[in-house]
Amino acid sequence: HDAIQKADLEDAEALKRYATQKEKSEQLVAENIDRQDEAWRKIQELERALQRLGTERFEEVKRRIEENDREERRRVEYQQFLDVCGQHKKLLELSVYNCDLSLRCTGMVEELVAESCSAIKSRHDKTGEELADLRLQVHQEYLEAFRRLYKTLGQLVYKKEKRLEEIDRQIRTTHIQLEFAIETFDPNAK
Repeated sequence: HDAIQKADLEDAEALKRYATQKEKSEQLVAENIDRQDEAWRKIQELERALQRLGTERFEEVKRRIEENDREERRRVEYQQFLDVCGQHKKLLELSVYNCDLSLRCTGMVEELVAESCSAIKSRHDKTGEELADLRLQVHQEYLEAFRRLYKTLGQLVYKKEKRLEEIDRQIRTTHIQLEFAIETFDPNAK
């Protein structure tokens, strides 16, 4: 913006200088014509003055043409400057737009990653809970099976001890009966 404002000020000053010089130039041409009229009246005496004035007029017109050429070049350069500024402005606006778009895309990707991480964590937590529940269930099943087997073992040990007591009783009874039978059938055994 500063460069454009500076160029606008320079353009305004150049136009003012050009207008002043043009006015001055037109004034000089008008004076020249007046003098030529006077010279024609005094043509014989003032022939040298007429040639000099013609030369002055030629130089002024030449200067004016050069000034016109310079002004035209200045206008073209100024327009080129404005065109370049416009192109740069469009490129900068496009860069800003692309940056905004990149920021939005980055935000969306960040949001997607955060949601994905959250979903993965949730899934991991749920799977962990399910595994913990399953582990507890398996431990409970093992404990229940252990209790049944332990109870069965206790019953078997109890039955074994009872059976051993019964066998021991039968052995004692059989032993007593055997001794009684020996005494009964063999009176000399004692």
